[in-house]
Amino acid sequence: MKPDVGKRRIEAPRVDFLSYKVKCPFDGTLVGPRFVTREHLDVPPDPPYAATVRCPADKELFEVVFSA
Repeated sequence: MKPDVGKRRIEAPRVDFLSYKVKCPFDGTLVGPRFVTREHLDVPPDPPYAATVRCPADKELFEVVFSA
């Protein structure tokens, strides 16, 4: 069974992401910069604006959009 595609994009403060305080929306594993597969510069407000992350536990890809 595939996870809910609505969870593929989450919003989080960049400082929380950098300190590994952001949870995978599928299983709750804490993720951070080490798990980034791609940075996105086309989503506002400040570069890098978003990052595609692969959860180390369940291997699901999702996007973290950085909030202000």
